Amino acid sequence: MNCLHMFILAVGLLGWCGSGCKSKSSSHDRHPSRSTHQQREPAVQDSSTDERDIDSEDDSTEAFPDLEDSDILCHDYQPKPTTKILPPAVIIGTRKGGTRALVEFLNMHSLIRRSKPEIHFYDKHFDKGVDWYISQMPEVTQGQVPIEKTPGYFHTPISPPRLRQTKNDTKLLIIMRDPVKRLISDYNQFYHNNVGKGNDYPPIEQFLLNSAGEINENYPPLQRSIYHKHMEKWLEYFPLDQFYIVDGDKFIKEPWVELEQVERFLGIPPELGRDNFYFNQTKGYFCGKEMIENVNMEWSCSRNKCLSKSKGRKPPKLADNILRQIYEFMEPYNQLFFELVNRTDFDWTMQETE
Repeated sequence: MNCLHMFILAVGLLGWCGSGCKSKSSSHDRHPSRSTHQQREPAVQDSSTDERDIDSEDDSTEAFPDLEDSDILCHDYQPKPTTKILPPAVIIGTRKGGTRALVEFLNMHSLIRRSKPEIHFYDKHFDKGVDWYISQMPEVTQGQVPIEKTPGYFHTPISPPRLRQTKNDTKLLIIMRDPVKRLISDYNQFYHNNVGKGNDYPPIEQFLLNSAGEINENYPPLQRSIYHKHMEKWLEYFPLDQFYIVDGDKFIKEPWVELEQVERFLGIPPELGRDNFYFNQTKGYFCGKEMIENVNMEWSCSRNKCLSKSKGRKPPKLADNILRQIYEFMEPYNQLFFELVNRTDFDWTMQETE
């Protein structure tokens, strides 16, 4: 075989769990080709440093290595012309909702190319102009769709008018988890970031409850979980049919089911199915299996893509009465959101096992 396929692995917390090559005649080659979480003291607030840096923590090191990060030197290999364009689709949220997993699994589709870093154009860098924004996009061939994800857009009020001004037909993707689980994951990231630097960090109860034992409505992670307040702002600028809301809890359990709906929403052929995923018993969640096919030679390869340990951190344990108090507090806000988006298929109720 006159072909050298050398994968250069990027240094990062995400990577290939493994890979395998086989002939196209293999009976297992069924995958699409790729061209490719008593009275108390007054509630404390997040430190100013945490809040200032909350959407500055770029998780691009969590991105999977691209085919474009590899050297592919094959007989008669002819690269297609590429260009950079405004993204026809943007993942706008939510923070700690599963945006990295969503964009990386979508990137396994032959017609999707995602930007690795969070661009933050509409919330932080709008003054740099549209040309700068386009320059941050991945190269695409004709027919391919560039996508970027910046979860900070969803809860930043200035983002929707700016996005409408720039490209008012953009398809908007949002992945939403149970809002209580999402806010706990939000806290958890602050906790681990501080502890990792050798700093102490208060338990979540000190943020969530005030001196009377009532919910502290001003706690920023809780505010980010009151979805209807943020969604109302977006619906002032875009119609509901321009959004697709991915059920983040279902996505964890069966990512291919939600991805099929996303493919339909984006208007691209279905490629990502059950065969593109396998359950990693060690990590406790599904990993992706990407197929790579050389169009000029009789071989294809697969590589496995798993999220890093930082994406599966164990959440803090809350007493049942406090957890129930949070769920009861969130319930009316959840109902407002369901009415706003005309959906009732989210299961955001407290489970007995929790």
